[in-house]
Amino acid sequence: MSLKAKRVTFVFFLGVIVFALLTGRLFWLQIVRGGELKHQAAQIRVKNITTWPARGNIYDCNHNALVTSRQGYSIYLFSGKQEKNAYQTAFKIAQILKINPEEVYKKITRQPGYILIKTGVDSERVNLLRQAHIKGLEMEETITRQYPQENLAAHVLGFVGIDGQGLTGLEVKYDEVLRGKPGHLVMEKDAQERQLLQTLTLASPASPGNNLILTLDQAIQFFIERELDRIMVTYKPKQAVIIVMAPKTGAILALACRPTFYPDRWEKAAPAIWEKNPAISFNYEPGSTFKMFVAAAALEEKAVRKNEYFYCSGKVKIQGREIACWKKGGHGSISFKEGIQNSCNTVFIQTGLRLGKERFYEYLQAFGFGTTTGVDLPGEEEGIVIPPRKVTSLNLATMSIGQSVAVTPLQMLTATCAIANGGYLYQPYIVQAIEKPNGEKVKVTKPKLIRRVISPATARQLTEYLEKVVLEGTGKSAFVEGYRVAGKTGTAQVSGAKGYLPGKYVASFTGFAPVSDPKIAVLVLLDEPKGGAYHGGEVAAPAFSNVVRDTLHKLAVPEELNTQNLITPRAIQGQVAEPLTKKIVVPNVIGFPLSEAQNMIRERGLRSWTAGREGLVVGQKPAAGNQVLKGMVINLETGPFPAFSEKISVPDLTGLAVKQAGTILEKLGLCVEPKGWGLAVKQYPGPGNKVVKGTIIKVEFKPLNSLNKGKMP
Repeated sequence: MSLKAKRVTFVFFLGVIVFALLTGRLFWLQIVRGGELKHQAAQIRVKNITTWPARGNIYDCNHNALVTSRQGYSIYLFSGKQEKNAYQTAFKIAQILKINPEEVYKKITRQPGYILIKTGVDSERVNLLRQAHIKGLEMEETITRQYPQENLAAHVLGFVGIDGQGLTGLEVKYDEVLRGKPGHLVMEKDAQERQLLQTLTLASPASPGNNLILTLDQAIQFFIERELDRIMVTYKPKQAVIIVMAPKTGAILALACRPTFYPDRWEKAAPAIWEKNPAISFNYEPGSTFKMFVAAAALEEKAVRKNEYFYCSGKVKIQGREIACWKKGGHGSISFKEGIQNSCNTVFIQTGLRLGKERFYEYLQAFGFGTTTGVDLPGEEEGIVIPPRKVTSLNLATMSIGQSVAVTPLQMLTATCAIANGGYLYQPYIVQAIEKPNGEKVKVTKPKLIRRVISPATARQLTEYLEKVVLEGTGKSAFVEGYRVAGKTGTAQVSGAKGYLPGKYVASFTGFAPVSDPKIAVLVLLDEPKGGAYHGGEVAAPAFSNVVRDTLHKLAVPEELNTQNLITPRAIQGQVAEPLTKKIVVPNVIGFPLSEAQNMIRERGLRSWTAGREGLVVGQKPAAGNQVLKGMVINLETGPFPAFSEKISVPDLTGLAVKQAGTILEKLGLCVEPKGWGLAVKQYPGPGNKVVKGTIIKVEFKPLNSLNKGKMP
């Protein structure tokens, strides 16, 4: 065989061998490992995308939005791809997201792996990030929570984490109801890992969460939070709580605590502020407010007679220990009714001992003390009650005056409602309905009666005594003009590891109105108020009065006319109390000096409150133009007067007289050029315009009788 033939044969056999190897390799890849490799390829090429559902909204009882959801994105960055140009990357991201580049740089350089840069980013900024072509950047679609009323009812609503899961409040209690069901998208990517939009397939749609309809009333919630802000400024307590309930159902109309936080930036507040809801978790000795329930038990069991008299020398000795009455020297001879009215310790110690341990504990438990109320909020405490087997006569005596027993604010108000409604204990609740996104009701909460505690006759008799507390006793500051109010003050020392702490008190007031047909029950509590005043009648009762007045007006509860059974300040003076039903338009006082704004509000038959003592009004609630009932409190926010170089916002002078308009403008550093006389009807520049000091404001005035009454301010 020639050399040429040998070469051809060698090449042929070599080709056969290579072909056989390739065929074998193809067989191995296509047949033997085909399924495995196909699966791996799909994993690399195909991307599963989770689509998060819209979390359910939370509304108040009038369907005002308290919490809503909107689509957003969480931005992540893989730090391993930023070793060489970390600062440039941080600056580029920060510029688009409007955040501090130094913070982004620290995250990139100090943390390995994927780092969360920011949550809640809108689609516009996400598109800008995509156009920036930053290596290692990932955008994950999320749903962020929005709070239209900012921090209103923060402890009730709670908040969610970055993964959208409820962490506190109703957000965690009803997490399964609110969160909905995630969906899935399938998308393919090319070799450069770019998404191929034409391959997008919906595997399963996301199902939005259900909505919560609360028993809370946004307006009443505003009333109590306004009072809490005033309390914090005036008395600087460690914490404060106000709750409003409907006695005949157990529905919570408003609940708030201070200090508070903003749910959309909860991480910026100290954990102690948001970890617990003091309204349901704060255990405190109730002091004299607890005497209501001792009195209820004694009247129901006929352990005391209606007109029975006791003698108070100023102290009582039990098991070798002297317990003093709050009044030095004692009350002397005093009836049971007067004992309630004046909160006499001696009367209640003797009453508690008469009841005895068994009957005392029977009513203690019947009113719900020592156990949770069952409210649909997370983190409720049971209170602290000494086990009956360990109770001594001394314990019974101190418990009768609200010591040696701890309750929560909600327990106290729930028990108060049982007196207000005729003797029935209802379970408090805050979610009145669950509805689908289309408005269809899934569940409606019905009032839950737990038990009858006392008879209606006992409740009426005790209510009569509690009304005297407000009219003639320790709770005079809780009086509400036009309405009959019943309630009880409480001032309790704060206990520590070695006994009661000197100078530290819990002040409270709890009561209900109107007496003839109670629509609301309210509790106001201050933990360790400062500044000298600490009695419940001094620091808690005034806030109670304000909340009751505004709430009853809001609920359109008619004021009670003066009759022989109704005592009001006007009745004492021999006058008739007229019902206040006329709506008043809230004036626009933004831009006015505080003193002038207060005068304008007062002239309208309204009242005002502000944390500041002077300055310029920069905000008001309710806003101008709202119609409210007479006596409503307008919350004013003040700021400093503008510096000489700063521009001034021209106030609305409509309806003011020449002298009044001139005085206001003069205080603002502006001048007035009047035209005509009477009341202001036009001005130039108009309200809200920014002008420099010294600017002349031209104002046209017209006589009162020439104005159209329908257009009067």
